Amino acid sequence: MEYTIFGGSNGPRVSTLALGTMMFGTKIDETTSFAILDRFREAGGTFLDTADCYAFWVEGATGHESEELVGRWLAARGCREEMVISTKLGAQPNPEFGTVWPRNAEGLSAPAIRAAVKGSQARLGTDHLEVLFSHIEDQSVTFEETAAAYAELIAQGTVAVAGVSNHPTTRVKRARAAAGQLGVPGYTAVQQRHGYLRALPGASFTSPQEPADDELLGIVRSGEVSMMAYASLLEGALVREDRPLPAQYQSPENELRVKALWHAADQAGVTRTQLALAWLLKDEPAIVPVLGVSSVAQLDDGLGALDVSRDVVTALADTLADTLAETQDK
Repeated sequence: MEYTIFGGSNGPRVSTLALGTMMFGTKIDETTSFAILDRFREAGGTFLDTADCYAFWVEGATGHESEELVGRWLAARGCREEMVISTKLGAQPNPEFGTVWPRNAEGLSAPAIRAAVKGSQARLGTDHLEVLFSHIEDQSVTFEETAAAYAELIAQGTVAVAGVSNHPTTRVKRARAAAGQLGVPGYTAVQQRHGYLRALPGASFTSPQEPADDELLGIVRSGEVSMMAYASLLEGALVREDRPLPAQYQSPENELRVKALWHAADQAGVTRTQLALAWLLKDEPAIVPVLGVSSVAQLDDGLGALDVSRDVVTALADTLADTLAETQDK
């Protein structure tokens, strides 16, 4: 396993692969979830990603199942201090706000943030959270209110790193600027939809998901914020013949990119999954992929990305550049 500092100089040391636990405790049963967590830990993985709303959309679920399961595993293994927890708030449905999501999401007001953090701490069985993300936008409150609430948690030692997810880059910048004007810690981590394939300009998603754009990637590469990337494999569509690319990614250029990835993986003797993840891991600075798996075998495949050399990724980049240039010349 490889490690990096996440979320600024005062951030935690994390494994460069994060384990996503979204479906743990709902679609992925406890026995399987524990086995995946055990294997991740055995491999040296330390970074766990969850949220206080996972997975409320599954029939019969409350949205607290993932955090609760992770909390039970941490207690059963006695390994809380080994692991780095990333969780999110702001998207859990609140019945007081109605029945239509995301309009009824708990939001990012100071009281909502304080209540959500207490709930996450209780479910996870911990008094501190290494990384806390604002999960989705809440335009009913000011950036200043949210920033001040995060600053309070950081000052208390409850949270180490404040992060933001599924916000357009313009609003990420405004939120960071508001914190700067208040003289308090701002967002130093971001979690967006991102991977080897880029969504088409202006693409929209049915739930509040925000693809990383060039401006945000520039901020990440400047070292101002650290980044976690989710949906990097497009729910398997990037690496499987039986799954078409989502409409938001369908373009002649992306078709060429897929063919280049598959060919390069075959040539290098690695799996498509491993090369797609290595593409992110070898970025400068490295982007932390969130591995969403449903079996130990899938996890082992993803862990193999660590063994893909930079030369293989560079060769893919060179081949891709030549292919795209030839296409533009025709």
